[in-house]
Amino acid sequence: MSYRGLNLITRQAIVHSTFRHHANLLTRNTIPLTCQDRGFFFGKRREPKCDLKNQSIVQEDGGRKAAWLGDGPLHHGWFDGALTTYTAIRRGPTVGGKEMLGTRVMKDGKLEWKWITYDQAIEMSDHVSQAIRKLGIETGEESKIGIYSKNRPEWVISDMSVHNFSNVSVPLYDTITNDDMHYITNLCELKMMFVDLEEKTKQLIRDKSYLPTLKYIVQYDKVSPETKELARENDFQIWSFEEFMEVGKREKPRQHVPPTPETLATISFTSGTTGRPKGVMLTHLNLCSATMSCDEFDQKEGGDGYLSYLPLAHIYERLCTLANFSIGSKIGFFRGDPTLLLEDIQALAPRSVATVPRVIDKIHKGVMKQVVDKPVKRMILKAALAYKLHHYKMTGKATRGTWVDKYILHKIQMLLGSNIRQIIIGAAKSDASSLEFMRGAFGIEVLEGYGQTETSGPTTIQLVGDTRVACVGPPMACCLIKLVDVPDLGYFVNQNGGEILVKGYNVTSGYYKNPDATKSAFTEDGYMKTGDIGRFTPEGSLQIIDRRKNVFKLPQGKFVAPDLTETLYTSSRFVQQIYVHGDLQKPWLVAVVVPDPDHLAGYAKLKHGIEGKTYEELCNIPVLAEDCLRHFVQLTEGHKRPRYEGVYAVHLTPVAFTAQNGLTTPTLKNKRNALAQFFKTDIENMYKKIEATELTELAQ
Repeated sequence: MSYRGLNLITRQAIVHSTFRHHANLLTRNTIPLTCQDRGFFFGKRREPKCDLKNQSIVQEDGGRKAAWLGDGPLHHGWFDGALTTYTAIRRGPTVGGKEMLGTRVMKDGKLEWKWITYDQAIEMSDHVSQAIRKLGIETGEESKIGIYSKNRPEWVISDMSVHNFSNVSVPLYDTITNDDMHYITNLCELKMMFVDLEEKTKQLIRDKSYLPTLKYIVQYDKVSPETKELARENDFQIWSFEEFMEVGKREKPRQHVPPTPETLATISFTSGTTGRPKGVMLTHLNLCSATMSCDEFDQKEGGDGYLSYLPLAHIYERLCTLANFSIGSKIGFFRGDPTLLLEDIQALAPRSVATVPRVIDKIHKGVMKQVVDKPVKRMILKAALAYKLHHYKMTGKATRGTWVDKYILHKIQMLLGSNIRQIIIGAAKSDASSLEFMRGAFGIEVLEGYGQTETSGPTTIQLVGDTRVACVGPPMACCLIKLVDVPDLGYFVNQNGGEILVKGYNVTSGYYKNPDATKSAFTEDGYMKTGDIGRFTPEGSLQIIDRRKNVFKLPQGKFVAPDLTETLYTSSRFVQQIYVHGDLQKPWLVAVVVPDPDHLAGYAKLKHGIEGKTYEELCNIPVLAEDCLRHFVQLTEGHKRPRYEGVYAVHLTPVAFTAQNGLTTPTLKNKRNALAQFFKTDIENMYKKIEATELTELAQ
């Protein structure tokens, strides 16, 4: 690239932008919406569905609804006539959908996609549901059936078969503990379970005494003679998925009993960041109304691709797949290895991907790591990103069509495949620098959403054209959102926010067999309490502050929200994962950090001449933890945050937070109680060190 070209894009970006320097990255301040109505030389601005300065309308009861509804009522669903999962999936082939479910298989020494069509999947689900009838399991929502598996085509077909006769599916996370698996199976009185692997089948059989209702197991993989004998000895009936379908084929077909919109579709258990998981009851109408969130995307009916890798047991992924089925998209399943995720995305070349903040943060840091020691390339990349972000903010259009995309950013963009047009981010709060990087570098719509299991997934989604970060958009067209004061935490709606309440077609009726929890979850006027603290911007877009239970008062009387601090520090190159801890009796926050291995090793060598150490040994070197803390303090000051919102000590650990070791949920959210217990000794040592330092300073 010529110096003249670099100088041109740098000048174009700087003339119209204000820059700040933090974490060694050049990022641009957000242009207010009032300044975003000019096209300049970038062309006509994309027209949003409503005035971006007025995204929601306040109702008489204080709730807000989507502005584009005007005086009209809330909407039931995305498409007329598709208000159950049964009808939504069958809509797919009528709008051009052919291939439905795919996996990558080895053929002639090469990995290729193997597809099941919509017609084949519907037929297979019928065979499975006919076989279920042969077992004597009653039709209707009184019969619950478990699905205990990783994402794969059989998961979806099993769910379809359950709904053919209005039964209720109960998904279990692949990473669930035995204790929680026993609890859910017994609570829902599951007679039948679909599982993927033989080791799970054996576990279920061995746990027979804890699972008195379970009688039938259908294993997606082939069943070994040894396992069949083990099942027979313990009075279980067991089939492989292929065998079970053959049973259904031989049955005289019974007419389906399709669900109504009000029929219970699933009991989706919360991932349990604290305590015992609760069973959220969701009807077909709940699920189908929530698919309206996807209306914000530029979807093409029939043939679009979507990669499924977040757990289907989580409502977020389930909602995304349902929405894609309803427009005839094909769903490819990743191979189960996170290190191969980008390769699977490139092979499928999907048009859209749902993800979580941890994933985009890793992509952002992975790209920046390639140029960290290449100052010229880093300068070119930053200038290109500044130009693209300015283009995006002035036009409201995500594009890959500029010459900057062609000559500078093309290689980065191919990381997510050639067809990618949009990403939706949910499940946790996102780091602003990672969001802006994805928008600029990849030239795609990156929209944040907000929701919960209790709201069938999304409740809000950012509008296309709203180029700000840290906003999750107005209410969806199917629900109302209201804020209420939380005086004991210092939040007041007219000042700085309040607890978020939701009412609408996507909201659960309550928790399964838990009337006390159901009663306490709703207000007298029918709004569900989310337990989250938020505020509306002047434009009517929601911003999330923190979980109500995570906000607490320090001894000096100041309120802190650890999630906000974690989000801020995630931008640090030191950080791969972070947990910020607070104690009601201590006036300081502290942090447990899983450092980025490559950055830690490079930093130790460059700054301190430390070489030849393992990752574990580097984590135990005090000076590196002190340098990490120093960087955190700089971030706190650079973002003009009060010092008490920052941490005062850092512990570096080589132990990653995973769902497998119980430190995160399946969607990678921190389990705060589990982390506090796991690192209890390290946290206590940090507080002792702070107190000792305070005493020393007082003595001087």
